[in-house]
Amino acid sequence: MFSFVARQAIFDEKLNIFGYELLFRDSMTNRFPDVSPEHATAQLIEEQFLGAPTGRQNEGSVVFVNFPYELLIKGLAETLPKDRVIVEILETAEPTPRLLESIKQLHKKGFRIALDDFSLSNNWNAFIPYIDIIKFDVHESTLQEIQSYIFHNKDLLKDTVFLAEKVETIEEFETYKNMGFTLFQGHFFSKPIIFKTKKIIQNQIIALRLIQEVNAETPDLIQIEELLKRDIALSFKILRYAQNILYNARGIRGSRSQSIKDIVVYLGVTELRRFVLVACLTSFNNAKTNEIYYSSLIRARFCELAANRLLGIHSSNDAFMVGLFSLLDVILEIPQEELIDQVVISADVRIALHERKGMLYQLVNLVQLYENREWEEASLEAKKVGLTRGIVAEMMNEATKWADEMPLSKPARNTFDRSQRYR
Repeated sequence: MFSFVARQAIFDEKLNIFGYELLFRDSMTNRFPDVSPEHATAQLIEEQFLGAPTGRQNEGSVVFVNFPYELLIKGLAETLPKDRVIVEILETAEPTPRLLESIKQLHKKGFRIALDDFSLSNNWNAFIPYIDIIKFDVHESTLQEIQSYIFHNKDLLKDTVFLAEKVETIEEFETYKNMGFTLFQGHFFSKPIIFKTKKIIQNQIIALRLIQEVNAETPDLIQIEELLKRDIALSFKILRYAQNILYNARGIRGSRSQSIKDIVVYLGVTELRRFVLVACLTSFNNAKTNEIYYSSLIRARFCELAANRLLGIHSSNDAFMVGLFSLLDVILEIPQEELIDQVVISADVRIALHERKGMLYQLVNLVQLYENREWEEASLEAKKVGLTRGIVAEMMNEATKWADEMPLSKPARNTFDRSQRYR
């Protein structure tokens, strides 16, 4: 499964790239699909900011993300990293008092905000003090209309950056540059370019259960934690989600490790409901969880069980993460070091995944030896970490049973008898 996004570059007056506007696509066809703006934005958030990492090529550049009225009211813009995202108010939004309060909150929290395809209407005057960028469609309004609006509102607009969009000729660029515009977008500079990335597939049944639990009258945080831990996609997404929230609220980036339990408690019910809105409701598909996901669940559970026995309960959370994410680079076809830069993890987890060192790595390596039926090597590795062959076999069977119990988690294939699998 793949996700698709088109990026159109935005340039400054010196023709340096200022950032990109992200445009939702559902295939390599470069046009907006027949979906609602709400669906498009929610899907884009889920795929580009919670799912597969955006990649190093985008670091240092801001991105513009379109938000329709309803998603601004629901606070979904607050789930994105405020240092990288400019919130773009879609032109179809109505300038209501409720929207104004939402924009004030975003402004107060340090988000930059843009007005898309600005209609030159005075109905937006109350919003202007909280707007950083106004995008003028140079084909929707005439040059004289735009000049007149800016002249008659020059005091109100004194701190606002002007962006000319749909610029198609060098003459248009020069004209608006001379008028004081400092940002430019259009086919004259760059057409939207589609990027295709691997998509993290999540378990539909778990997602449905999570939606149900989070929206219960009294959500059970323990049950929510358990559901998140049973799906690699949701585990990864909530870690990225929490990192965005931590940064937006406290300016924290790459802080100490937090277990899924810590994150569930920290986020609270309101934030968990917003997470579910983005991560679950936009991601249902017909693909079954494949062998790699199944193996990831087994690895995670085994590492957790082994850590409980060897290291104590405190390290079991890190052990679970190491097992769960040990195959994520294979799933997404992205180097492991890029993946672990996207989430808050402990030094021990980072060393295990990136440097392949330490006790946590030894546990994952032990699982891998069993997967490959390298029995003698597995026995030697088990002895090194302080486990007997019989105990390892018992824990592997328990981990496999745990993964088997999840609907759709077990791959559709013929497997050898479990009693012979980990002898």
